[in-house]
Parts: sequence; C-alpha cells; structure tokens
Amino acid sequence: MNKILTSTKNSKVNSLMLFAVYFVINFLFLTKYGIRQSFIPISILIAVFIAVHVFLFLVRKNELLVKKINVKLVYVLTGILGVGYIALCHILKDPYQMNIDRWQTLDFSLDYWIQGKYIYNTRNFMGNLSSYLPGQLLLALPAYLLGNVGYLQVAAFLLFSYAVLLEFKNNLIRFTAILMLGISLSYIYEAVCKSDFISSFIFVAAFILFWHSKFKGDYFQKPMLLGVCLGVLFLTRSVAVIPLIIFLLKPFLATGINRKIKTVAAFILTVAILLLSVFFSAENLDYIIQHNPLTLQGQSNKFVMLGFLGATLAMSFCARTINDVFYFSTCIVFLVMLSFVLEKYLLSGFGFQHSLFSTTYLAACLPFGIIAYCFSVRKEIEKV
Repeated sequence: MNKILTSTKNSKVNSLMLFAVYFVINFLFLTKYGIRQSFIPISILIAVFIAVHVFLFLVRKNELLVKKINVKLVYVLTGILGVGYIALCHILKDPYQMNIDRWQTLDFSLDYWIQGKYIYNTRNFMGNLSSYLPGQLLLALPAYLLGNVGYLQVAAFLLFSYAVLLEFKNNLIRFTAILMLGISLSYIYEAVCKSDFISSFIFVAAFILFWHSKFKGDYFQKPMLLGVCLGVLFLTRSVAVIPLIIFLLKPFLATGINRKIKTVAAFILTVAILLLSVFFSAENLDYIIQHNPLTLQGQSNKFVMLGFLGATLAMSFCARTINDVFYFSTCIVFLVMLSFVLEKYLLSGFGFQHSLFSTTYLAACLPFGIIAYCFSVRKEIEKV
C-alpha cells in the first residue's frame, strides 16, 4: 500500500489531480451562483473562468513570466488582494437579504460568549441554532472587536500568505499559491457573505506550514505551546482534526515521554478552559446534553466517519514528508466532505442549484490542496 501511495503522489498526475480539485470546486460555485445573475451571460463567465485557470496552471511553463515574478510582485499581489478582501467585507449593505445566516450566527455567538450567556439555545434570523465551537470563536474575536466578523477572512488570507512566504522560497510558487486562494470563487463568496467556514481550515493549514518551517526535524521542541495551539485548532471544526493527526501522530509517538506529557497536558487544559467558557452559563448538565455544538453541527454517518478516521490514522504513518501531509489531507478532507454532501443530497433531495445544497463544504480542502499543488510544482521545478 505504501509503495502504491508513494508512486501515485510522485507522478505528474498528482499536480494535475490537485489542480483539478481546485478547478472543480470553484467551477461549482461559478455555475451555482453565476446563473443567478443576469449582468453577464453564464457562457462568457465560464469561458473567462477556464481561460484564467488554464493560464494559472501553465504559468510555470512560460520562462519569460517566471523571470518577471519577483518578491516585490508577490508582496504587491498580497497587498492588492488583502485590500480587495477588506472591500468585499463591506459589499453587502443589508446582509439579511442573503439567504445565508453564518455571519449573523457568528456575530451573536461572540456577543453572547463575551457577555457570559449560553450560546447554543438561541436561534438566528433564519431560525437556526449556533454550533460554533469555542476555538473558532477565539480566532474570530479580533474581527468581532474591529466591528466586522468578515475581517476574519482577511486575517486568514494574510496568515496563509505569510505561511507560504516562510515555506516556499521560489517566487513563482509563492505567487501561484497566494493568487490561487485570492481568486478562488469559493473564498470570495465566503468573504462577501461574511462566512467563516474555509478560514478554519486555512488556520490549520497555515499552522502546519508555520510549525514545520520553525521546528523542522523536531516538532515537539515547544510541547506546551504546541498543546495550546492544538487545543484551539481542535475546537474549530471537527474535520480539522484530520490534517493535524496526519501531521503529528507519528512524530508524537516517536518523541520522548516528557514531551508527550507536556503536550497532552497543555492540550487538555486548553480544551477544558475553552469548553468551560461556553458551557459554564448553562442551566445544568442535561441542558448541555440537549443543546451543544456537537449535536447541532452537521455530522456524517458515524460508520463513514469511522472509516475515514481509520484512513487518517493509516495515512499518518505513510506520510514521510510535509508534502505527503498536505497531499493526504487534501484527499481525505475532500472525500469526507463529498460523502457528507452526497449523504445530505440523498436524504434531503435538494438539487445542485438549491440554496441549501452544501457546496461550501467541498471547499474545506482548498487550503491543503493549494499548498499540496505548490509542493508538486516545486518538485517539478527542482527536477528541471
């Protein structure tokens, strides 16, 4: 099995497959929401979309363009896209007109959290309950204090860009990674709607890149700090645990007992404090059992999730390099979300164009897919 996986991820098909995942996810957003507007014919939008992505995929083949992409251009691109995302946070003057409630749910959840009120028994303007875990609330708190929860997308984009700059020294790869996230229709959609779904996975992907860059060779040099970071990220999204397991399980088993204890202790303490911060105001234990984020979040079939968890554990032992971590994370996260979307489709019967069809969930793998694609491009360049 290990030989098959190694052969597959080292082939040229790997970069094509990763880019295809990126292309398909964003193409779904284009066709789903592009058809709802009447300003530009959908056929023109599709043609432009394909042309842009063909250029993006083939840019590394153009030696003239590659030579012109320098570090200044990378910083300029990051600045332009950063300002653009700030502007996107202010496009909707009346967000209630959109049939999307995540922004308002995050806003009142943070408000209740700060005031010490119980979060999980209050409905938003669409009648849905909050399912935010405290780790995500903590990461979104600075944006809330700045007066716009949409700024979380700006912060996530800039953090992603910084992590890419640390890991990759080739300016073409830096430019490609930042541009791929910056022009991603799924992420633009998130920013406009002030949603926060993809940002959770961006934080995880950026953390993995940053930690690998700073502590390459020994990830447990700062066990207490690592435990705290893992505790926060663990309480963002349940699926976020997949790349973290692939990244750290094998190194954790190999590290010393003292570091194991410190990491686990810091992790448990962080999780306990964060959970206490949201459950302390509940009336009693029975009330928490009835109203808690795990029962409120959309969960896939338990047996399916156990299967993916088993695959995650197996992949953690197959991952030999940071390239493998992002490649395996992309594959498993995408398949987990795809199975969830298909399950919801079979149970609800909502068509692709229906507003409740869970297109956004597929975009969870984008941060990992973009980075994995850039690793594959770096490998091609180094071979040349």
